[in-house]
Amino acid sequence: MKKLFVFLCCVVTGMFVHNAVSAQATVVRFLVELPGQGISQDSAVYMAGSFNGWNPKDENYRMAREDSLHYKLEVPCFANKDYEYKYTLGGWEHVEKTPEGKEIDNRKFTSLKKLKIKDKVLAWNVPAPKKEGQNPMAGMLSKEQIEQMTQMKDSITKKLAPAIPKLMGILQKVNMNLLADKPDLALGKQYNEEAVGIVSQILELVTNTLMKTMDVLTPEQKQKMRDAMKNSTNPGDLINMITNSKPSPSDK
Repeated sequence: MKKLFVFLCCVVTGMFVHNAVSAQATVVRFLVELPGQGISQDSAVYMAGSFNGWNPKDENYRMAREDSLHYKLEVPCFANKDYEYKYTLGGWEHVEKTPEGKEIDNRKFTSLKKLKIKDKVLAWNVPAPKKEGQNPMAGMLSKEQIEQMTQMKDSITKKLAPAIPKLMGILQKVNMNLLADKPDLALGKQYNEEAVGIVSQILELVTNTLMKTMDVLTPEQKQKMRDAMKNSTNPGDLINMITNSKPSPSDK
């Protein structure tokens, strides 16, 4: 569910900042050198940036392996446009960092014809081990409550399954239209309307399910959640508190 919220935010933001304008497309070629001994052959390197909604694991921006230390990728861009990006191993928890583990500024480039860029990743972020026992709802939900919420979660997952591929297909059409020599403004508007319709359906489904989930909680449990959410900036924390809860000892 947390991934769904992040995904929807990216989609909605992308649609509203989109302007269907005529522009020339070009391809920028990247070659990156990895730190240390590189990575194993079954691992992957991705590019995330303003050209793909900062998706850290976009399969369309998965780099091709040359050897354990070097990966390459051709990125389609609008000509003479400024872009920003970073390298990841498939998630922001594994984004490139300084050797001291500090954040680095976004890499930048202006897309020019026949542009080739060589980069070097100095280090990857190493996530700190997750601490257990920090869920404020731990032991507060009954076995029956958790079973009800699990059923709701399974139900919404099944209902969302056909919508996500459909939305991704429309967004792909949007991208291809934008990269055309002469983007079709009418077609772009049609794609946007179709995407907005699907996003609205998804948001309505998610909202209705969350409201039903809240009905399962007691006033005391809701107050506990409100207190826990006061210092939170991530709406997905609410979902995590519920889905990661365990039954109280007396219900086991």
